[in-house]
Amino acid sequence: MGIEERIDESKNWFERAAERVPGYRGYKDKELRREADKLERRYLAERLEGARGALQKVQRDLSRQASLDLLGLIDNVARKLGTIRDRVEFADYGYAGLFDTTKVGEETLAELHRFDVELQERVQGVETLAAALSADSPSLRVDMDLLEERIDAFAAYFAGREHLITGAGR
Repeated sequence: MGIEERIDESKNWFERAAERVPGYRGYKDKELRREADKLERRYLAERLEGARGALQKVQRDLSRQASLDLLGLIDNVARKLGTIRDRVEFADYGYAGLFDTTKVGEETLAELHRFDVELQERVQGVETLAAALSADSPSLRVDMDLLEERIDAFAAYFAGREHLITGAGR
């Protein structure tokens, strides 16, 4: 069950009755989409933070082994991961209020939802690779380079989200 279905299921009797008021349902649907978007991004940010935790574990393991040559690379990748994690968590909601400059229509909200589903798949790729890293791996440098490429690709894809909402990008 998706986040929107869970939110819809959690409505009480008053919220269900209020949906019958003309104009209220569209307003409430946008509010629910905004909340779903916020929850989804928070979930993605937590997963990215988990991947960053895996990198920090590798750093600790390398420090214990006195193998310091890759610590700088791992630190740089961990910082990139932290930066994109923050961008995901604190991005615009994908919703505009009545008096906001940027208006976000229903079609854009639906497209934004599809975009966020793709983000989940991309986060999974980062998570999987980060979880597979090991301080003992002979291919750690190559694996770190691959992880950095995935993070950069994720960041570039995520930048398209702002363009989707505002029509302008970074």
